[in-house]
Formats: sequence, C-alpha cells, structure tokens
Amino acid sequence: MGIYSNGSIYGLRIYNFTDKDIANTLFEEKYDEIMSYDQFREAYLFYNELNNKSEIFFKIYTECSSTLNPYNKTKEKFMEWQPISLNVFLEKIGISCD
Repeated sequence: MGIYSNGSIYGLRIYNFTDKDIANTLFEEKYDEIMSYDQFREAYLFYNELNNKSEIFFKIYTECSSTLNPYNKTKEKFMEWQPISLNVFLEKIGISCD
C-alpha cells in the first residue's frame, strides 16, 4: 500500500534549505505535458551555475495513484511533487554519474 508514481515528469523543482530549515525554491517549472529534453537541459544549466551543490535537492512533479484510500476503487490519478536524487536528475538529461 502507498503512493505510486508512473514515472512521467511534468515539472521540476530545485531547492535548498535556509539556516532555519525552511525550504527555499530556487527553480520551479511545471508543464501540461511531459518535460522535454530541452526543458531538462534548461534546469541543468540553472543547476550548474549554483554554488554549494551538495546542499541542493530536487523534486519532480509527477502523476501518481494511491492504494491508501480503500474507497478509491477507480484508482484516480493525481499530481504530486516527489523527491529525486541528483543521479536521477542527471540521468534524465543523459549525464552519467559513474
């Protein structure tokens, strides 16, 4: 049971945390269709200019379904921000982490 993503990415958020542990959004784009390579590349170019890359986090905006609601027999889909790793972000634009 849980929340499951279908893997399609409709948006990307790049963020860090302030000294008071408050999320600080640095870059955010959401689209009506799955993100293109060029849109990921734009986000990568933004990321590449940032300092303190070890303090940067990523989330994707993706289509999800849930098994947590037993009354949701139709398995309705919803959009949600989910965290991803730097490696997954780089993989999406074709940069190998090895």
